[in-house]
Amino acid sequence: MSIQVAAFGRICTALNGCGGAEGGIIDKVEECLLVEIWKRQLVAAESLVTGSGEKVWVIYPGKENRDCGPDFMGAVIATDGGLLVGDVELHLKAADWKGHGHGRDPRYNGVILQVVWDGEASVVLQNGKTVPTLSLCHCLKGSLEEVRRWACLDIVPDEPCYGALGWLGDDEMGRLLDEAGEERFRLKAGRFAAGIGEEPPSQVLYRGIMGALGYTKNKEQFEELACRLPLATLEGCCKGKALEERVIVLRALLLGMARLLQDNDNAEWEQIRCCLGDREPMSPPRWHLFRVRPENHPARRLTGAAYLLARFMDEGLLEGVLRLVEESRSDIGRLEAGFMVGAENNSSEGERALIGQGRAREIAVNIALPFAFACAEASSQVSLAEQALWLYRVYPRSGGNEITRGLTKLLGSKASALVDSARRQQGLLHLDRTFCHPRRCADCPLAQRLASVSVPPVGAQRAVPFLAILKTPG
Repeated sequence: MSIQVAAFGRICTALNGCGGAEGGIIDKVEECLLVEIWKRQLVAAESLVTGSGEKVWVIYPGKENRDCGPDFMGAVIATDGGLLVGDVELHLKAADWKGHGHGRDPRYNGVILQVVWDGEASVVLQNGKTVPTLSLCHCLKGSLEEVRRWACLDIVPDEPCYGALGWLGDDEMGRLLDEAGEERFRLKAGRFAAGIGEEPPSQVLYRGIMGALGYTKNKEQFEELACRLPLATLEGCCKGKALEERVIVLRALLLGMARLLQDNDNAEWEQIRCCLGDREPMSPPRWHLFRVRPENHPARRLTGAAYLLARFMDEGLLEGVLRLVEESRSDIGRLEAGFMVGAENNSSEGERALIGQGRAREIAVNIALPFAFACAEASSQVSLAEQALWLYRVYPRSGGNEITRGLTKLLGSKASALVDSARRQQGLLHLDRTFCHPRRCADCPLAQRLASVSVPPVGAQRAVPFLAILKTPG
């Protein structure tokens, strides 16, 4: 049974079991119901007052987080003291914050509000900051019977871009996504250019590749590891060694510095620790392992990194990646193939690759091409810059992620076919990060173009009142 179906069942059970009297509700409400009340904002906005007496207005409740950490991320809340942007943690009782140990966990330092069913005591974050508590038990938007029904209904998106494809059409929407994708590419290239100005280009590239191998959950940790173990150090430890020996050395160095070595690898680690001098290994709690699939475990990805780096040692990582970009005009697949690493030692039939095509494509699109563009611009290599940009524009799309799939569904039923390239997927990510996540809808080019549409096509799904709001000055 899926998490969503199971949660739906628990919600309906909780609602139906609450009874009609107000008195017994507090004891019988489950947290999954509280999540739905907050997510759908089934509350009377004028009644939202924290335990400390501060009035709050919920501009955006945040995005539900099904991973470890706060329950909702990126919420936007207005108070008498100003606008707050951060995370929201939900509990049935205010005392659950302390009982769950959140006050000792730095992952909760971004919390701006604790939302509970009952209670009003403020809570203290790990960094010492005090955060108010908002109780919802007396703030429901309607009767309990109405809340029961609403919490079990499908959610209709209220974003201004809902059904936008029906209003703008394929050509206009395609142009907008291409423009957004191009902007994201140039921003990435600009960050690489800034890095090249501060440290060797090969180190900038190496850190970028490592970050991509960390996925979302461990991106920062992989980048930190790349700083603790610079490429120059790895190259020095591998100098004069054959390919197979390089892999062994690199794997031990990366896993050892990451504190992810198994007990039976300790002898291997001690043999090469002399390469590191007095460098301090990372702390094991730094790694996010909650709900990480076995094939995406950091230790496995670092093993893949060892094979990948060993492959480029003779030629040099920088030179090898730029060569791949230059040689990929006649065969686009050549670029991502250069970053793929098969199953270790071809050990077992059916075992997943250490770096498969999907992750290799992400490295090509997000790291190799914008880096090559930045490097070419810095050294006035016009041909290389044009090649990198051309490849980015024609590169096929990847499997996508939760953000791109969610936005594609939001834009309209036929949007999936329109998002047919990596550039357009990157355009969706740019819109999400720049406008959707911080709730800057009025500044979004998509919303602005929608606001200029006066007559909707037949069947378009748009809320005309919002267009009027966008057109209203101030």
